[in-house]
Amino acid sequence: MFKDGLMEKQLLKDLSSGLIGELTHLHPKRAVEGLTPAIARKKPKNLDHSCWDLLHHIVFWQDILLKNLEGEFMDWFPPHDENWPSKEYLSEDNNFSGLLEKFNKNLEIAAVKLENMNLLNRIKLGSPLPPDATYFRILLVFLQHISYHLGQLVTTRKLLGDWE
Repeated sequence: MFKDGLMEKQLLKDLSSGLIGELTHLHPKRAVEGLTPAIARKKPKNLDHSCWDLLHHIVFWQDILLKNLEGEFMDWFPPHDENWPSKEYLSEDNNFSGLLEKFNKNLEIAAVKLENMNLLNRIKLGSPLPPDATYFRILLVFLQHISYHLGQLVTTRKLLGDWE
């Protein structure tokens, strides 16, 4: 299917560029740059989620998808309260700095995984989803999910007056 591995190398390169937002969005680290816990926990009027909520949700799914790339089954339907931070969690500024570190570290882990991955290898998914997917598909979901929620995060920062 891939002639001499050239197409796979190009796909790996393209997925890697997605981790830094090339051609799709700004660099993910830029979206959270300068974001403080005080601003991150604020919710603009008529919005359901704060920047902290969104970042927590992104990291929650980064962790699940990265574990799946290691061969662990994924729970695609975790309880709603696990997807989003609790009020207690949001009250501790240290939790936010740890979350930022985890977000950035997960981007680095994904980049390393991409270096040595056969994109067409299959991964078993949990029920009731299709029985398997390719590494390519899981990495694409990883990138799409980050991109979607980074757009929300930046919009939220703009509404809070915290974006230039």
